[in-house]
Amino acid sequence: MEKNFLNMSFRSKILIILLLNTILLSGFSLIFVQSVEEINGVSKKIKDRNIPELMWISHWEEELSIKQYVVENYDSNNFGDDFIDTYKSMEPDHFHSIHKQPPPIPKSLETFKTKMDLLDFSIMNNVQGLLQYGDTEGAKNYIAEKYIPELEALQQELRSLEKETFSSLNDYSNQFPSIINKSLSLLFSITLGVISLSIYASYRISGSLTKPIERMVDKVDDIANGQYGLTISKTSQMELQRLTHSINQMSLRLKESFSTILADKMYREQILNSLPVGIITIDDRTSAFSFNTAAKNLLHMNDETLRTLIENKGGSPNQSFWDILLSKEICQNEKVLVKIDRENYHLLVSQSELFNQQKEVIGRIFYFIDITKTEELENKIHQSEKLALVGELAAGAAHEIRNPLAVIQGFLSLMNQSISDAEKERFYLPLVMKEIERINSIIEEMLLLSKPGAPILQKIYIEDIVKDILPLITQTSPARQKKQIEFLIDLERVAVFVDANQMKQVLHNLIRNSMEAIAGQGHISIYSTIKDDAYQIYIKDTGTGIPLDMQSSLYHPFSTSKETGTGLGLTIVQRILQNHEGKIELVSTSSEGTIFLISLPLCE
Repeated sequence: MEKNFLNMSFRSKILIILLLNTILLSGFSLIFVQSVEEINGVSKKIKDRNIPELMWISHWEEELSIKQYVVENYDSNNFGDDFIDTYKSMEPDHFHSIHKQPPPIPKSLETFKTKMDLLDFSIMNNVQGLLQYGDTEGAKNYIAEKYIPELEALQQELRSLEKETFSSLNDYSNQFPSIINKSLSLLFSITLGVISLSIYASYRISGSLTKPIERMVDKVDDIANGQYGLTISKTSQMELQRLTHSINQMSLRLKESFSTILADKMYREQILNSLPVGIITIDDRTSAFSFNTAAKNLLHMNDETLRTLIENKGGSPNQSFWDILLSKEICQNEKVLVKIDRENYHLLVSQSELFNQQKEVIGRIFYFIDITKTEELENKIHQSEKLALVGELAAGAAHEIRNPLAVIQGFLSLMNQSISDAEKERFYLPLVMKEIERINSIIEEMLLLSKPGAPILQKIYIEDIVKDILPLITQTSPARQKKQIEFLIDLERVAVFVDANQMKQVLHNLIRNSMEAIAGQGHISIYSTIKDDAYQIYIKDTGTGIPLDMQSSLYHPFSTSKETGTGLGLTIVQRILQNHEGKIELVSTSSEGTIFLISLPLCE
């Protein structure tokens, strides 16, 4: 029923509420009639019961008083048969004179009427009998001892009945205000109910109009704020159903249009973000900047960081990059070195004008690509070319130098055996022999660099190689280093496939470098770990570290910071490890020491 009521029109709802109020107000007449009937009922009870009771009680009180007067004040000297006549004649007549047809005795007083009759019977029977027998004294005694107490008892009972009758009369009389108050309360309740119903109905009817409209306004505001496709729930009010349908259709059409525009915009942005080119656009009118995904990824920054840097006009250490962006100068393919997260990157930077549909310049497009790998490849190519050239020169020079050097070394050996020690000192023969040995070692390194040879792989343990070369290294070291350098060896006994001789060369070069960096005092630690199917060997010393300007060219040939070094040791180490599918890297270096890491594949 409530659902049917809600589906009605406003006009029908108002008419129903008015009709309902009229019915409720009309119902008050029924309540009034009922109240009148209740009053009539109470009046009838008073008339039929209380009034007759009072009349008969009053009559009996008067009658008892007269009879008491007769029996108490009759002349005892004349006490005889005339006493009975006097007693009979003394009954009050005014009751019958007033009420020609006295009301019937109420049932509640019939018992008392019987007692009154018994009282009269005692006179007519007992007293009259005694008098007839001449027993006047007995008649007097009977009246004094029997009749008078019974009369007084009846008088007392009559007074009690009178009180009860008056109390009942008061109760009935008090029902009139109660009935009236009840009628007024019902009238007030009905009036209040009608008013409440009217207010509630007005609130509900107005709410059925205002609440849907308020919801519509809120939803329309949300749609206007961009929530396209938002629909309004169907209202039961028929006057608003067409409006709701129209708003929903409008919202859905707006969503379709916006989705088409958004999809097209996202497609274009996806194209822009998918390009491997960092793009920054600058609007000259608003000074606004926008960045594609590649720009943020290449620079390792988010939108907020990029905007902050641009607003602060860049900052070190990449000021040259920001200078080009902020200069508004058109440029093409300029190489810029930038440092991001402590790593150096090479960027190829360009800047061009941004045009609108009217071919007007509205800003700039700053774009750049990462050419770090290209630069590294070019450097590797140069390095390979350099190594190839060095190899050719080394091979040719080694063969050309080695033969005459062998002759010179032979003759000097003969001289060393044939001349005296004084002559040896005079001609610096020991120094010459030492330098010839140094030339021979250089030639050996140059030949090894030119053609290190394919490794002959076999299953060995690095721990065994270290044990083999350590005595050789310590024996050829100066006496002071033997005493002051401490070796700490902690290698896991895990087999690897390597060329034993080439791996001896690798470890020999690295340990020798560490001993030279220690400068005669300290310790060298050689330990290992296993990680990601690789056997990792750490060589740690307590030397002075590698200068910063040398760290980027450690593995370049002839790159050295030592006065007597050739700069080929680490280059040879790198070449050998690459042939073993391993690698070497500088883990850390400082004034407290240096750590190199060698990684070799484990045996399967």
